[in-house]
Amino acid sequence: MQRKAEMTTQTKPPVKKDLAPALTRGLGILTFIARTGRSVTLTEIADELGIAKSSAHGLLATLVNGGFLDRQADSTYRLGLRVVELANARIESSELPAEFYAIWNRYPQFHQEAAILAVLDGPDVIYIACRNSPLALGITFRPGMKLPACCTATGKALLSTLSNSEVRDFYKRHEFARLTQSSVPNVSKLIRQLEEIRERGFSIDDGETRDHMWSVGAPICGWEGQRSAAAVAISCLRSEVTPDKIVRTSDFTKDFARALSEAGSALQS
Repeated sequence: MQRKAEMTTQTKPPVKKDLAPALTRGLGILTFIARTGRSVTLTEIADELGIAKSSAHGLLATLVNGGFLDRQADSTYRLGLRVVELANARIESSELPAEFYAIWNRYPQFHQEAAILAVLDGPDVIYIACRNSPLALGITFRPGMKLPACCTATGKALLSTLSNSEVRDFYKRHEFARLTQSSVPNVSKLIRQLEEIRERGFSIDDGETRDHMWSVGAPICGWEGQRSAAAVAISCLRSEVTPDKIVRTSDFTKDFARALSEAGSALQS
């Protein structure tokens, strides 16, 4: 019994020491406000971090002085423009958005539809480039926007590059969200969708992001890593979807993703 206890103790992973606790807390504040999607109070931040209000106040003052947070007239805090500046710098440092726009502009036949380029960010996709549709899709895409990966065409395309076991592990660490009544209800059904995506080479969002929107997505390879680093999607009104349009849109989306993959491979060779 004693020997078993000793063996268990020996197999415990070492506890990693936080070398910069103040920085960790500051990043935690930014992440919390971004996840909340609204201005938050000092009390909420202190409770979220599990620290005294006096400690939270000092961190907030530093972030406000650096432009990472704005302090509102009602004493709440929201993300500052410095965060936007850094995010834009990160996006602009990649050649992928530029290639997305260049290739999209060569194919005017789909310009009544929306086109989106996204990368995975935790349980969400974050849009790094987009062309909005003149039609009322119920959503206006913009760079920096986040949506749950499990609901979107780009997100499902990216998740399809993981194995089933990796997807299960992924959603043990992250929240599984739904945006509409049509959104996939659980991880098991998502995995069945992902198996179909792997077979046909494209994903479908049929009213899962917005009730009136239908989208096709495909993963992009050859950028920033061996696995798919990004995905592209085309979105249109569900009422305009026909069997012929499904074929044309899915073929175009796969070709669009393939062209971006080839551009990425060429730039990195």
